[in-house]
Amino acid sequence: MKIWMPVQFVGLGMGLLLPITNGAQAVPEASPVVRVSVFDDAKVGTRVLREAEREAGRVFRRANIEVIWIQCPQDGTERGPFGSCTEVSYPAHLHLRIAARSHGVKQSTVGMSFQSDGRGCYADLFHEPIVVLQEESHVDAAIILGHAMAHELGHLLLGTNSHSRDGLMRAHWEPGDLAQASRGRLLFSAEESTRMRSRFTRDDSEQLAAFVEKQAGAQQAAPLEGAKGN
Repeated sequence: MKIWMPVQFVGLGMGLLLPITNGAQAVPEASPVVRVSVFDDAKVGTRVLREAEREAGRVFRRANIEVIWIQCPQDGTERGPFGSCTEVSYPAHLHLRIAARSHGVKQSTVGMSFQSDGRGCYADLFHEPIVVLQEESHVDAAIILGHAMAHELGHLLLGTNSHSRDGLMRAHWEPGDLAQASRGRLLFSAEESTRMRSRFTRDDSEQLAAFVEKQAGAQQAAPLEGAKGN
């Protein structure tokens, strides 16, 4: 049975933080690493999406989790240095889709995650409510989107019943939460961070970290090899 968890907003409502890019990314030795395939069906734009990823990545980094973002076309056929868009595995490779609007839920709902037995790999975000929040709060759309990304991915990594009384995983955001988000202070709690990290095995993190380092080395060496041939 699938469970969806909507993100709703009270007043100016808002939410969620930072990410990384799709290039060579250094991975701290002790941090679990999660790959996220991102499908921008709503076409929010390159600048907004990249800044949102950086924002969501920052939030996860504060929880000692690194995120690798994989930019995906709608048909999901892309394959980059960090894996295929269609790959999915819990908790190491999750999917995040940005749609223009939701269907069958409140218009103020910014996102939802899908779980079965406390686990899930898929989450959706909705762009139109984010635009409304941006207009009402004057907080940059990338900050709002980035926090929403972190919140929904947080649901996937935390499991069911993962809303909190305050902080990033709060179910309903108020104007004060928006202010905290704009200052980079809306974060996972220490307990939430520990729970999310506990989902990852040591082998998963070490294998992916080694793979990322190998890819980074290959990308750095490529220009030198090209220069030799000239």
